Amino acid sequence: MKTVYIFTIWLCWTFISCGNPDDHRLDKNSEVYIKKTDSGYVFIRDGKGFRIKGAAAHPDFLKELKNAGGNTARIYDTTNLKTTLDEAEILGLAIAVDLPLPKFDRSPEFYEEKKLFDPIIQKVSKTVSQHKNHPALLYWNLGNEIYYPYAYETGNFYKNYNRLIDTIHFLDRNHPVTTSTIGANKSRILSIKAKSPNLDFISFNIFGELSSMSNRLKLIKPIWDGPILVSEWGVNGPWEAERTSWGAPIEETSSKKAEQIEERNEFLTELSESGSLIGSYIFYWGVKNENTSTWYNIFDREDLKSESYHTMRDLWNNDKIKYNGPKLEYILINGKGAKDNIVLVSDQPNVLNIKVPLKENYLYSWSIRKEFWTPELKVEELKTYNSDSEIIEFFSPKKEGPYRLYLKITNN
Repeated sequence: MKTVYIFTIWLCWTFISCGNPDDHRLDKNSEVYIKKTDSGYVFIRDGKGFRIKGAAAHPDFLKELKNAGGNTARIYDTTNLKTTLDEAEILGLAIAVDLPLPKFDRSPEFYEEKKLFDPIIQKVSKTVSQHKNHPALLYWNLGNEIYYPYAYETGNFYKNYNRLIDTIHFLDRNHPVTTSTIGANKSRILSIKAKSPNLDFISFNIFGELSSMSNRLKLIKPIWDGPILVSEWGVNGPWEAERTSWGAPIEETSSKKAEQIEERNEFLTELSESGSLIGSYIFYWGVKNENTSTWYNIFDREDLKSESYHTMRDLWNNDKIKYNGPKLEYILINGKGAKDNIVLVSDQPNVLNIKVPLKENYLYSWSIRKEFWTPELKVEELKTYNSDSEIIEFFSPKKEGPYRLYLKITNN
């Protein structure tokens, strides 16, 4: 006699539970939850609809976020979190709090070994317990790009990660829990859905591929047809950029970055019109080193605003205000652009020139830095040049190696 095995695969079509698919909340009295309305999914906060207009931000730039028209900041660092939440409350901003976790692809031992995992759950529990009742809190983000393992993998990760989710839910029934993953990877979403169904929703960090996100979501619709949160978006990441022959990613000018942001906002609008988008966060509302000291930054180290700031202000307020700041079309060294694989002879004069549409009250500050995050220059041959001219002569460094030339244009 043959034995027939029948496997039943069930899918729950919501992210909170298999109950009411239109009401995503832990408790009927939750302060913050996601609800499906006639126009699509929306956060409910203090009984009212709340659509995130946000920035992945440094706490020092909350006031600028409020002034630009944003309403939510995603905060990665829980250091001095009480101070950040208090300031946000005064400004009328909501805060999405990241709970940092080790990345599974780099440090799987933290999820496998009890002695390493116990301090993590203790730290998460302490943070949640301390801040769960703060009125500025919107939700918890449990790990950023942790490379959640695919469902076929074995080990203790799923059990321990779910312990973290359940612990947060036990301590705080008023705020949802999500995690941020890279792009709309079908296999990873299926894995999260199958292994961690108690996550309230999934968030996506997506940059150059934002243009294809609508099509990606159509492919995963049989798995999940719930709300979408874009937890990071913006200019092309270094991994998406064109490169020199020696592998250095080519950074766009600030003007080109502002154009990319405006264009990609149209794809967010498309997602919003589908009824799925509950919010998004521009990256990065502050100053940070990532591949270069300027790649994502919407501000500089003197707190000056870039063109991208003004673009986001216009988008958040649905208003076009004339931009009177500096614009830059290109930079050339000896008549060549970055894509020409510029190689200079050491300690020789070179001519640098730029193309700007306007030439009013501009000050040009040039600096040459060693590649790969080298701090600003205490080496003799690395100099900073200030000029009010669009053409300048400079000597290439004496020491051979890869360098990057930076230009900051300011006006009055």
